[in-house]
Amino acid sequence: MSSRRFQRQRENKVLTTSAICIVVLAIGYFMVENLSKREKPPLGMTFNIIVGFLLIFVAGIILAITLKTYFFPKKKKKQSRPVFLDDEKNKVKKQNNLS
Repeated sequence: MSSRRFQRQRENKVLTTSAICIVVLAIGYFMVENLSKREKPPLGMTFNIIVGFLLIFVAGIILAITLKTYFFPKKKKKQSRPVFLDDEKNKVKKQNNLS
């Protein structure tokens, strides 16, 4: 029952992160395409271009990482059987006694 709750929380977190990244991507695109092409943009053309591309770059990376970890989770490694030293010593003694 609780695993379903954690699954829902994980889905909500992925959806929230994705929505925020898409909004930031749209803001960055707007800054690059519209604000920087105006005749007298607020804060200057260079600032709008640099900040716009930076927003697009960072939001794209975060979105890609979020979707990758959600759809392609890491596979768990198979754990090896524990080896106890006492068992190894006993095996060696038995082999020596048989010889």
